[in-house]
Amino acid sequence: MPNTRIYWLHCLSPTHAGIGRGLGYIDLPIDRDLVTGWPIIRASGFKGVWADYFRATEDNRRRDPYLKAAFGTAGENNLSNAGALVPSDARLVCLPVRSFRGTFAWASSPMSLQLLHRTLSLAGITNLPAPPAQLDENKAHHTQETVLKEDQKIYFEDLDFTAVNCETATAWAAKIAAWVFPTDKDWQQQFHRRFVVLPDAAFDYMCETGTEVHTRVRIDDTTKTVAQGALWTEESLPAETILMGVIQCDRVFGGNGTDITPAGLLDKFAKGTLILQIGGKATVGRGQVRCVFTEVAS
Repeated sequence: MPNTRIYWLHCLSPTHAGIGRGLGYIDLPIDRDLVTGWPIIRASGFKGVWADYFRATEDNRRRDPYLKAAFGTAGENNLSNAGALVPSDARLVCLPVRSFRGTFAWASSPMSLQLLHRTLSLAGITNLPAPPAQLDENKAHHTQETVLKEDQKIYFEDLDFTAVNCETATAWAAKIAAWVFPTDKDWQQQFHRRFVVLPDAAFDYMCETGTEVHTRVRIDDTTKTVAQGALWTEESLPAETILMGVIQCDRVFGGNGTDITPAGLLDKFAKGTLILQIGGKATVGRGQVRCVFTEVAS
């Protein structure tokens, strides 16, 4: 697709992209995809903090034709326009899981990589590794440089898998590492050593049980004890989670700035690496995220 960029979100701290009050035992759960049940960061949440990074307030959008064209502006009659930069939801690629060897792993699954392959192919990325085949329930496919293996076994939480050296996993690790850490060879190597592909059922289980759940309280200023009813639990994506989405810009809306092109907007606002704060609980350190953009050859 022309005028397209890939964006990767790499959580540097636990990230609470929530949905408000939950119905289960977690009072404030994170957002999840309706079909897969995997954690997700919605395009609306990403676009809001992306625009905020560039100080795209309503006043600034009216003054700056690039901000107005990129993120849109509210108003009446001919004073308003839709934003030209259109992101998709950021979907899960790798979930960090605790490992007996190597401290932690970046875990993916055949289904996750198949969906990633399809999205990247539609966006115009070429020379992709083949999507991995389905795995036996008790096997985990690792890279050639893995640090996760212990006597032909890989242990995550209370699960154990037979370790299988896999060329496809190695190829995907190389690609994802280059996209997520484009200028950092050390972290590319760390990703190579910790990437693993789990069976779909095991990955689904990890997505359900492997998030962080924190118990929070509010202290009464007078008594210095927990305020009545002010005890709650909240869920977060763990630090090191990796998600991916697509940004398109097929046309520029608005009556002014006719010299502004889709390619020019992408180069101005969707290039390099940004540090964003996504989701709630920012005052307690949640939601610090690296956003890395990948160009798609036209």
